[in-house]
Amino acid sequence: MSEDSVSYAIQQFFGGNFHQDWDLEAENWQSVIDNYAVGKGPSRLHALAQDIDDLRQMHGEDELKVLMPRRAHAAYNPRPITYKEWLGLVADRLRGHAAAIEGGAAH
Repeated sequence: MSEDSVSYAIQQFFGGNFHQDWDLEAENWQSVIDNYAVGKGPSRLHALAQDIDDLRQMHGEDELKVLMPRRAHAAYNPRPITYKEWLGLVADRLRGHAAAIEGGAAH
């Protein structure tokens, strides 16, 4: 992943789930993640969480403000928290779903 691009998985996840009408499909961003996780395997959820962590580490907040809508195709603004904080929460929630699947529990 170059510094000014994002992975295909990131584009697919954010563009497909946090599109301009995301709030018609879910009550909040947490529900978007919960809906996405249904039927996904833990390795896929872990891999996506790692991609999100990598994105957070590679870019500063000012870069993420531009990159998320333009390159990741996310139509969600996490205000009042930062993109870095929100992306960390997204990755953690994905890992939580993966752990629940691995442990045999519904999340």
